[in-house]
Amino acid sequence: MKKVSVVSGGASGLGYEIASLLVKAGKNVIILGRNNEKLLAANDKLMEFASDNQPEAMVCNIGNECDIKKVGDYLVRNNLQVEYLFNNAGMGLFVNSDSLSASMVDKVFEANVKGMILLTSEVLRMTPEEEELTIVNIMSTSALVGRAEETIYCAAKWGARGFTEALRVELKGKKRNIIAVYPGGMRTDFWNMPGKAKDLSAFMDPAMVAEKIVNAVMLSDKMLVTDITINRR
Repeated sequence: MKKVSVVSGGASGLGYEIASLLVKAGKNVIILGRNNEKLLAANDKLMEFASDNQPEAMVCNIGNECDIKKVGDYLVRNNLQVEYLFNNAGMGLFVNSDSLSASMVDKVFEANVKGMILLTSEVLRMTPEEEELTIVNIMSTSALVGRAEETIYCAAKWGARGFTEALRVELKGKKRNIIAVYPGGMRTDFWNMPGKAKDLSAFMDPAMVAEKIVNAVMLSDKMLVTDITINRR
């Protein structure tokens, strides 16, 4: 079976930077995202770094079970085995707690928790027990501390952290490596929200954060890094 690395939210920001490093390392990469135009543009750039390996892009809303099943079916149909899964997709919400609505809660939890769970479950289901799989759940330092105007975002990220910790216990002793990543603020489109102008000059470069993550993950054949917290100085 041909081995691949899957990166959700791979069309831009940290996800794209992770995908580019994987491609440069000779990995076959599939990036997932909801915007076909952005995905195709990102994949065109990834192709520039490829040699014998082949990056691909697939439209997938990870919070939609039908989309997840399509990804799983594609992998099975093409005899592809996931070697690394980077659960990177997510979305933020920065409002006062007295302004929240059910639709806001649904969107944030779908992007940050439900999608991670569905994609992870699908990859676990289709990966033979004798084959090694590394799952990298990229969350946020908001999964470690509470923050004003981030109540729902923090709740979602804490949920993702709970899933990650429980998954690690459930899969202990099996050929499954679970790596939790908690990055701080980065200079990405994540912060582009109407009426919420933010000075990002002191925030981290996503390319540098990606390098820290990928370097640690690639060491997993010699030693296992279980938790990575990346903060700006």
